[in-house]
Amino acid sequence: CTDEFVSALVLFDTPSTGQIKDDLHERSTFESVVDASGGGLTPNQSFVYARFTDAGLKRVELSDEKAFRSLDWDVAFRRYVIRLNSGVSGPGDVTAARTSPDTRFDDLEQLSDGLSFRSEEYFTESCDFVNDSSGLPGGPGTALASFWSYPGCVSMTHNVYVVEVTQPKKRHVKLEVLAYYSLSAQRSCDTNGRVPSPSGAGNLRIRWAFID
Repeated sequence: CTDEFVSALVLFDTPSTGQIKDDLHERSTFESVVDASGGGLTPNQSFVYARFTDAGLKRVELSDEKAFRSLDWDVAFRRYVIRLNSGVSGPGDVTAARTSPDTRFDDLEQLSDGLSFRSEEYFTESCDFVNDSSGLPGGPGTALASFWSYPGCVSMTHNVYVVEVTQPKKRHVKLEVLAYYSLSAQRSCDTNGRVPSPSGAGNLRIRWAFID
């Protein structure tokens, strides 16, 4: 499926220049801002690859090409696409489960019963592309794709996920995506379905913490 991957995901053979900034809050919770703009609406850079660590979300210097053979990353970001290192996305075993709709990030302190973890399956065995059902062209149906909806802009659903990582040991991360735009532009999108210009699009703000 190599050609299909390159065409659908728009992959590059040099690492992205996008950076990650971490703020540590109470109860070992991080807010990580990822420059996942990828060069604009028509991406010209690789995904930004990263690993969850006790010191924050740490950028991993990888190109898209190398990432498909690497266990050094857990999660990748570009525009509104967040991929995990598993299944069709990479050689790892990083999976995710969406918690129930009424779950609040601050209240989730341990693994919930009945979580259904999934690996990345946005290509079928016959190399057919599985989209994210947003209505926008080209978005893969990743395990975290439901962090947003599209009422005319990228609006946050505030779904809370549990991500299971396996390197260097098995642990679980609770995660919520807070913004795709600048905070003020995101509030406008979520409230009115519109964003001002400039909007700061592609600067993902992620709240996360280990729960074990």
